Amino acid sequence: MAGHAYIPYWLRVVFVAGVLLPSAAPAQLILIPPTVAPAQTGYYLTPALSVTEVYDDNVFYTPSPRTQDFLTRIRPGLKAGYQSAPLTVEGGYAFDSEIYSRHSELTDAQVRQQGSIELKATPIQVLTLSLPVSYFQTRTPTELNLQTGLAVGRVRAERYTANPAFTYRYDPLTTAKGDYTYAKDLLAGGITIDSHILNLALDIRLSLRDTVGPGYVGRRFEFSGFPSLTSHAFTLGWSHELTPLTTFTLRGGPRLTEGTVDRLPEASAAIRHKLKSGQLSLSYASTLATVFGLATAATAQGITATAAMELLPKLQLSAAPALYTVSEPLKATVYVMNLEVSYQLTKTLAWGAAYQFSLQQGTLSGSRDVDILHNIFLIRLTVTYPVRVD
Repeated sequence: MAGHAYIPYWLRVVFVAGVLLPSAAPAQLILIPPTVAPAQTGYYLTPALSVTEVYDDNVFYTPSPRTQDFLTRIRPGLKAGYQSAPLTVEGGYAFDSEIYSRHSELTDAQVRQQGSIELKATPIQVLTLSLPVSYFQTRTPTELNLQTGLAVGRVRAERYTANPAFTYRYDPLTTAKGDYTYAKDLLAGGITIDSHILNLALDIRLSLRDTVGPGYVGRRFEFSGFPSLTSHAFTLGWSHELTPLTTFTLRGGPRLTEGTVDRLPEASAAIRHKLKSGQLSLSYASTLATVFGLATAATAQGITATAAMELLPKLQLSAAPALYTVSEPLKATVYVMNLEVSYQLTKTLAWGAAYQFSLQQGTLSGSRDVDILHNIFLIRLTVTYPVRVD
């Protein structure tokens, strides 16, 4: 919460190792320092180190009274890979050490770990295969609730993910795409969730500006000690280029869960516009999602927006508001705003600052409604040093 991103905590924060979990984590604060992408065949290494000063006004993710603290976050990371026309292999690892000013019991040398490896292959010109595998461990599971933004208290959580995918171009007008996602979510003292999600889609180009096609989403969620849940969604998609710089996409259809048609359909819509030095986007999604600590799937809707632009050479600004609602089996609304500014001081050194606001209204337990307000301010310095190893 999959962009999206991304996001506060950090799914891909100040680590040049790239995407360790599905991006899109619209609720997450994403601070990715500039890096040099490999432009030719060969091996490369990109070590990185970031130091971040953070003010957090609700370190325990609780309603009033909130507990505030200052902390220092240190993140070393390494990205390595090999790139060629038929095969690309890329991997990365990073961990966060956090030192708290007032609550020393929260100080941890490895409060967060992220690791990933991805293989991409093009055995023939019309076929592309990929296999990303990732691991994420954190003491703040909220950052893993990508599609709901729901707050969870401080407890150890882990996520293992594998996402094999293919794209096959049948002819110049027809493309088939598919992917399978397996994820295992573990919560200390809580519920283990196994997710199996299959996505299939066929894109048929009707004109230079229009593409349509059917799609299917199959999900099976397994909860330790509780009944599993299966759903099937049958969709139809349409993509239209309003202008050379603006694209609109729409996809939706009925969703059946345990044999019953859901009240809300499976749906997504997005409009994206490219600027001379940036981009704008607005998207909506209605889906089923798992939540750490919840023994069933949640019906979730989300509206997210992104504005990113380069105001001056080397100076970038971004804003990412979001609204999430969960209607079944609980009721909650989450408001999010992420603001970020970054400046490339030198070829290897970048400075950044960010603010994240979130407000959750509702409850996970269903017993009573509560408001969880959260504000985070941070300033960070990141050093990266890309190296070619040819």
